[in-house]
Amino acid sequence: MAANSNPKWLEPLWERKKSETAKRVEQAVKEMVKQREPVTLDGIRHTVKALFGISISANTIQRNEGAHAAYQKHRTAREVIRSGNPAIGMMLRSLPIANAVNLRAKINRLRRESKDSLIARLLQLETERKRQADREDALREEILRLHTSTASKGGA
Repeated sequence: MAANSNPKWLEPLWERKKSETAKRVEQAVKEMVKQREPVTLDGIRHTVKALFGISISANTIQRNEGAHAAYQKHRTAREVIRSGNPAIGMMLRSLPIANAVNLRAKINRLRRESKDSLIARLLQLETERKRQADREDALREEILRLHTSTASKGGA
């Protein structure tokens, strides 16, 4: 089994948990609207804790489609895309909402890493990209050599 593959037998459990999370968030949002409280990610987290005694992260709300839809429908705070540079904001705005939610979660995880860790990962990726480019160049040269060799034998 590949490292990134998900076991099929866990899918029903995950689907049930996703559904329960979405329902809790929807109920929390309804309660907040009823109480005329601002609907924010932090407010939802506190309301879910108060109603159900369960902690929920903002990341979970953003990654769960049903929960995020309930938040988006009633949110009162303007969504702020925290970006060190405008490229991240442009990238997020250019994606469909489901992809943007997943990318935002990944960006948030990366922000929790140290700069040194990110620098090391970037340098490793650059080294691997260079190796891959060298392999591709070698393959192109081999194809060209074989094509030239075949063409000269066929023409003689």
